[in-house]
Amino acid sequence: MTALVTTVFRGVLAAAALAAGTAFAHTPTAPPPETQRAPAPSPTPTAPADPAPAAPAAPPASTATDPPPSVLPSDEVVQGAGFGDEVTLDSRPAIVLPGKTTWDDLYGTFRKAIDQLTQIARANGLTASGPPMIRFVSSSDDQIDYEAILPVTRIEGDPARLAPAKPGETPAGRAIRFVHHGGYDTMEQTYDEITNHLDERGITAEDAFVEEYVRDPDKTPETDMATFIYVFPKK
Repeated sequence: MTALVTTVFRGVLAAAALAAGTAFAHTPTAPPPETQRAPAPSPTPTAPADPAPAAPAAPPASTATDPPPSVLPSDEVVQGAGFGDEVTLDSRPAIVLPGKTTWDDLYGTFRKAIDQLTQIARANGLTASGPPMIRFVSSSDDQIDYEAILPVTRIEGDPARLAPAKPGETPAGRAIRFVHHGGYDTMEQTYDEITNHLDERGITAEDAFVEEYVRDPDKTPETDMATFIYVFPKK
């Protein structure tokens, strides 16, 4: 079996007017004699009043927001995960996008599906609550039926607004968790090791299994990528 790592998000107008005055001239006539008057005393200048202190300007509203907390597990959790840990998965609300692809197109198809889910979530105000997943439903020699899954905090309103996705839940129940470190090109080796692990312990697994992408492919070198793989034992 092969699989994919993916993920899961770039005036003020001023006018001035000039005013002009017009001076008029006239022919002077001789004024009658008069007693010269003493010039009026100049008024005593008064000190200008201190201007009132300006109110402090309100700080500009910030357009930046704190980055949302990461929904990916910490490095400690990823590095501490064993190969074949028994875990119990709790069901969580999710938006689900079913699809089909071929083995050769796994990487590109899964990446596009998860990107589409992310865009649908943003457009509808949904908040992711965990890493994206791919659930392998069934497969043949040339085709895979899958579900891309994005956990969210809650889903409200008309489900039709999520189309082509639909409301759903994350896989739940008792599972065995394996970890793949690295890129897509070495994933097949990890699945061979998973098969050997199950065979050595006589464990029969369900056909459906889940990949959970716990590293952001846009920010992580391929050699540092990590994927949790969940296998569900038959009851």
